[in-house]
Amino acid sequence: MSTVETTSTEDHRAPAVARAEQATDGWDDVARLQRWATPDHADFYALAGELVSTLHAVEDLAEVLVAQVGGYGRGRALYDDTRAVDPVARLADATEQLRAARAGLVVASARFNEFWSSIGHVGVEMPT
Repeated sequence: MSTVETTSTEDHRAPAVARAEQATDGWDDVARLQRWATPDHADFYALAGELVSTLHAVEDLAEVLVAQVGGYGRGRALYDDTRAVDPVARLADATEQLRAARAGLVVASARFNEFWSSIGHVGVEMPT
């Protein structure tokens, strides 16, 4: 079991933000490396599993953010940087966008899971 750091990083970013950046960099590397890889169904299967796990993690994060953003205005004096939109309305819109994005992630996750299942049944015949 790993421990999770919850204090600011050396560059004063929240640890969650720093880890999100690392994850993005990792997926950028995956796409670049796979572009030049020899196609292999075992890799397809393994990558599909990682995609499913990653999307589940992003779904979880979206759910956490919905709760946090939805309650962000309680006990805080907020403003909108345009000074033309009610910040409470802006938060409500942001929360709704997160909910819609999470719903899309659920659909995408199901499709990747179906891909994972399908590709797991494919193999390459070896000449005899």
